[in-house]
Amino acid sequence: MKLIGEILVENQMVSSQKLEIGLGEQKRTGELIGAVLVRMGVITHKELARALAIQAEVSFIPLNKTPINPEAFRLVSNETARRFMVVPFAFGDETLQVAMENPSDIHALDSLRRETGKKVEIFGADLCAIQKAIEMYAGVGGSIEEEIDRNIEAAVKGSFSTGDSMTPIVRLVDLVISKGIQEHATDIHFTPEEKAFRVSYRIDGVLHSGMVMPKHLHMPIVNRLKIASGMNIAEQRLPQEGGMAHDLGGRAIDIRTSTSPCKYGENVVLRLLDKSSVLLDLNFLGLDEKERLSVEKLAEKPHGIILNSGPTGSGKTTTLYAMLQSVNTLERNILTIEDPIEYTLPFIKQTQVNETTGLTFSEAIKHFFRQDPDVILVGEIRDLETARIAMQAGMTGHLVLSTIHTNDAVSTVPRLLDLGVEPYLVSSVLRAVIAQRLVRRICRNCKTEYEVNVRDLAPYGLGEWGLEHKKLMQGRGCGYCEDIGYHGRIGIYEILEISDGLSKLISQKSPSNLLLAEAKKDGMKTMRDDGLKKVARGVTTLEEVLKVT
Repeated sequence: MKLIGEILVENQMVSSQKLEIGLGEQKRTGELIGAVLVRMGVITHKELARALAIQAEVSFIPLNKTPINPEAFRLVSNETARRFMVVPFAFGDETLQVAMENPSDIHALDSLRRETGKKVEIFGADLCAIQKAIEMYAGVGGSIEEEIDRNIEAAVKGSFSTGDSMTPIVRLVDLVISKGIQEHATDIHFTPEEKAFRVSYRIDGVLHSGMVMPKHLHMPIVNRLKIASGMNIAEQRLPQEGGMAHDLGGRAIDIRTSTSPCKYGENVVLRLLDKSSVLLDLNFLGLDEKERLSVEKLAEKPHGIILNSGPTGSGKTTTLYAMLQSVNTLERNILTIEDPIEYTLPFIKQTQVNETTGLTFSEAIKHFFRQDPDVILVGEIRDLETARIAMQAGMTGHLVLSTIHTNDAVSTVPRLLDLGVEPYLVSSVLRAVIAQRLVRRICRNCKTEYEVNVRDLAPYGLGEWGLEHKKLMQGRGCGYCEDIGYHGRIGIYEILEISDGLSKLISQKSPSNLLLAEAKKDGMKTMRDDGLKKVARGVTTLEEVLKVT
C-alpha cells in the first residue's frame, strides 16, 4: 500500500519540498502526515480525502451533491456517526453505503457491520461535507429552532448567570451561533429594540430576521457574548471589539465580536469566519479562464503595486489571499500587515495592526523593508502616508498587494490622487486594479427557466442584449435554499491593467471617463459585462447583477 505522502505528490496535490517540511513537522508533533499538511494549509480536507480514497482503492464522492436517504442515516446511531465521522447515505436489503474521510478505518467498519448487520460499502468523502451532513441529519439541524425555543423559555424562568456553562443563557447563545453556522451566515446581529430583542442573520449578503426574544434577555445575552469574547462587561457606553472560538461538529469557527451602544441598549455583531468553507484558490472565486490567467500573471510580477477595490464584504481579502497562495513558495519571503488577520496562511509571516502600540500599516511597511521581503500584503490603504510608502515599496523591487475602497477599477486612480499621491508614482508603480462584487448564485436544486421581457430590459440599456438571451434562469425556491431561490455567492470582476496609454493619461491627471475609454480600448471588461455573462450561463440572476453594478 502506498503512503499518503507518495499519493499526494504523484497526484500533484503537494510538492516534494512541502511534503518534506510536513514530514519534519510530523516528527515533532507525532500527528498523521495528512493532518499535519491540512493544519499547515498545504492541502485541503478534500484533497486529503481523495488521497485516502486512492490509498484504500475506493471511489470518492462529492457528498454535498449526493442525495442522502434519511432512512439510511437512521440505521446508524448518532453517536457512531459522530465518533467515526461517517454518513450512511443509501441502503438495500443486505448493503449499506456510507461516506467517510478515512475508508481504511477498520474499527469504524467493524462497528457499522455489528450495528446494522449489513455489508458495508465505503466511499471516500470530504470531511467538511461529512460534518455538515452529520449536523443536518444527526439532530443538530432539524431541531435547533425547537431547542432555541426551549432555552428561551428556560432562560425567562430561570437564572441569568453567564458563567456556568450549563445555564440556559449560555446554551441559548451557543445554539444561536450554531444556527448561524448551519445556515452559512457570515454575520449574526443581536439588536435591541424598544420592547423586544431581535436576532438576525446575514446569509449570502442579505440580512434575514431570525427570532425575536423578550427584552429582558438582552442584557444577560450581551454579557455572555462579552465574557466569551474577552470584553469588559462593565463598559456599556463605548464600542468594544473582541473574539472567541466556537466548535460545531469538529469545525472550529473563529468569531469576531463588535459592540456598539444604541438608544435601546448595546448592539452586538458577530462575524463568523469558517476557515473550512473558504477555498483560497483562484480556481474557485468565479474568475473566467482569461481573468484567472491574468490574475495569476499579475501575482508573478516582480515589483509594483496591485490594488483590489470594492466595498466591505465584497471578497477582496479572499482574492488577495488566493493570489498569495498562488505564489506561496519557500523561495519567496511574503509578509503581511492586516487588521485583523482573518485566515492563517502557511509559510507567510502575518502581522496584526496594533494602533495602541503604534504599529500601523505605514509603520509596519517601513519595518518590512529591513525584513528582506519579496511580496508585501497591506490590509488596506486608508491614508496618504500608507499609500505613499506602499507605492515606494512597489518602486524599490517589491510586489505590493493591497485593498482600497472605490466603486470600480478606474475610480481607484483619482482616489489615489485625491489622497495626495503624486501622479508620477501612480503611473509608474501601479500595475493593475481588480474591482469586484459578490452576487448570489441561483439555487442548483430549484433552478428553472423563464422568458425575459425585453421591454423590461430597455431602461437598463440591455434591450439588444435581451434579444439574444430570451431564456434566463431563476430559482423558484425550495427546502434546500429555504425558499429564497439562491444558495451561495460568486464574484464578478473587472481587471484594469495599466498599459502605456493609461500610464500617460494618469501622469496627466486625466478624468475617469478618459481612463475608462482607454481601458475599454485595451480590452477591459466591466463588472457588469462579467455579471451579464454569468446571467447568460444561468449562474446568477439579472436582478443580482443590476443591484451591484
